[in-house]
Amino acid sequence: MTVTVYKLSIVAVVSLLLGGCSVMSELPLVGQWVAPTAQEQTASEDFSNLEGSAALEACAPDPGTPFSYRKAILVAGSIGAPGLAKDLPGLTLLTSQRLQTHLDALERFNVYATHDSSFESMGTSTAGRVRQLGREHAAQFVVKLELEDLSIQSTAGWFDKLLGVGDERNVQMRLYIYDVEYGALFDSQQYQRLVTGDVIGYPGNGRTIGIPWLSTDLGEQIDEMLSAMSMRVNEKLACIPFSAEITTIRGNDIHINAGFLHGYRTGDTLRVYRRTDVLAPEERQVQGDNDGWIKLHTVFPNHSIASTAQDNGLGGYRVETGDVVRAW
Repeated sequence: MTVTVYKLSIVAVVSLLLGGCSVMSELPLVGQWVAPTAQEQTASEDFSNLEGSAALEACAPDPGTPFSYRKAILVAGSIGAPGLAKDLPGLTLLTSQRLQTHLDALERFNVYATHDSSFESMGTSTAGRVRQLGREHAAQFVVKLELEDLSIQSTAGWFDKLLGVGDERNVQMRLYIYDVEYGALFDSQQYQRLVTGDVIGYPGNGRTIGIPWLSTDLGEQIDEMLSAMSMRVNEKLACIPFSAEITTIRGNDIHINAGFLHGYRTGDTLRVYRRTDVLAPEERQVQGDNDGWIKLHTVFPNHSIASTAQDNGLGGYRVETGDVVRAW
């Protein structure tokens, strides 16, 4: 009952948040922008604090809401102990692809994979590299999957070993979610299972070389862990507002690196923000806050063109390449 009451309060405040989104008929046109109220700000913070099932319920990607915009995610994998995965060919590629598949199945993200070798050594403080990779792929978040341990504990006799059965294998993976806007580590979670049965990657237990290890007991357990990771990504990012970047400005035309594949439609209005001063010194600009609205007039698959007017709430603010646009 408590959750139901809380959800109703969220629904009540979402109408305030959507005051600048063209998906509602009563939305203000460009030039009618007003500063956000304290109630709107509180509502925005309420959404950012939601987690788990409450987040998925309150921020469901229903058509006609800003939560239907599909956030772009860049996925990459790495192996923390390569020597323990010699019997698992293509491990990073297969696990990254399976995580991408699970995320795609949620139908609320645009997911891309990268095999950039710099991810192998990327730690939790490489903000500049995260921002660079994210912007190169027009991603809002970078998701890194690291396989930390794949050690085998043998309890089998020589004949069972020949068949590849009777062993136990410790599978330990860690999920990292980075926010491209700040280049910061947004979330991290470790997953661990002790897998028994067919856990050796090379052929055994009636399996020929043509059958991939992903179809083994080991592969099935790893795939279940990847599915759990995708659900955590969903829960953590469900209530985060979709954002994109202004890439080019030609006259009054403002080009954005997101389009109808992300859920944009002609007539949508988006709030413009100046990049904050957490960026590297060479990337810093004057910090802004809730600077105004722009309106989409042309939408392509992966980019859109918007326009602004003199009286759109921007005042003396000049829209610049690199500014961020968000649903609210």
